[in-house]
Amino acid sequence: MSDHSVHKANELLRDERILVERWLGRVLSDDETISVNVYRPHPIPDAGIREALRREIVTQAQEIGARAQNATEDEVDALIDKAFAETRGKRD
Repeated sequence: MSDHSVHKANELLRDERILVERWLGRVLSDDETISVNVYRPHPIPDAGIREALRREIVTQAQEIGARAQNATEDEVDALIDKAFAETRGKRD
């Protein structure tokens, strides 16, 4: 049995559509597609592992920041905005 299912809103049975709309808290448009995934979340790493991961991320951020020593705050902000925009564009 699959853990992933994709359906077009206009192809859902009436009761199925009502259920999905209740879950979302809004009405579906006929041109929307619904994707359902079922998974078991992984266990939360213990505090020691989380702290090690945090330190690793901070170290990487500092190394990346060191490469941009001459960048102005506006340039950095513009790069961050661009990265967010590109990431959001890939998800849509």
